[in-house]
Amino acid sequence: MTPPAEMENVLRQFALQFNTSPELPKMTRGWDRTILVQAQDAGWVRALRVEAGRVALLGAAEAPGGAEIVLQGTSDVLAAIFRGEMSPTEPYLDGSLIVRSTEADMMKLDIFTLMVWGE
Repeated sequence: MTPPAEMENVLRQFALQFNTSPELPKMTRGWDRTILVQAQDAGWVRALRVEAGRVALLGAAEAPGGAEIVLQGTSDVLAAIFRGEMSPTEPYLDGSLIVRSTEADMMKLDIFTLMVWGE
């Protein structure tokens, strides 16, 4: 199980990589979304806010209930995705990642993850 403090660092690093990418901020302009990240085994929830071409990690108290995108999985699966160790497609297809969003948003997330980590 990935501890909450480590997951915070993983999400911060993801946001940093995203925000320093030359392409991603341009690609996400006008695509303002809140992404709720829920670790089912660890009982923690965090949120990422994509707005004006930037990603920000929200604090636990700021994690909204009405997010446009919800990612649910074990803490290890979520950490591996946000570290770039695996594509979200794999765990989604085997059922270890639940994604609640539009199909278009899900495809964008997959592309962004791949672009952040250069895979």
